[in-house]
Amino acid sequence: MMGSGKTTVGKSLSLKLNRKFIDSDQEIENASGLKIKEIFDKFGENYFRRGEEKVINRIIGLEEKVVLSAGGGVFLNKTLRQIINTKGVSIWLNANYKTLFKRLKKHIDSRPLFKGHNFNERLNYLINVREKYYKLSHVITKVDNNSVSEIVDNILKSLENRTLNDKSLSRS
Repeated sequence: MMGSGKTTVGKSLSLKLNRKFIDSDQEIENASGLKIKEIFDKFGENYFRRGEEKVINRIIGLEEKVVLSAGGGVFLNKTLRQIINTKGVSIWLNANYKTLFKRLKKHIDSRPLFKGHNFNERLNYLINVREKYYKLSHVITKVDNNSVSEIVDNILKSLENRTLNDKSLSRS
């Protein structure tokens, strides 16, 4: 979800894992020469989502293992969700309403999904619609009141446990 800390946590996690960090929104901006807000304003959300799908597919197809910060709407796309969950490990940075509100309220103007909506109502709506998809992630970690290093450590522990479980399953 936007405001959950995907970019900050992703960069820190990539350093710990010694992997390249890629932010899908930044890649979309680089490819289009436009800011995300401008893409939404000029062409609409559907156009943005089609471009997002192309960018995610390109990144997922890379030989190199990376830490990808995918936009908050990516996991709603069934095809992308399946590709990500098949070819990688998905992580949901689970932030509650209070945390998201606090982080996003300062940047409402740069968030196109809030344009023309009551901020409180729209944030609740987005959380409610998206949560069922985010729950399909391999790793779920709470971010509320945790530092970036605590979040990254929790993710690393979950990844380690996941690897250990995968190895024990393959032996049985």
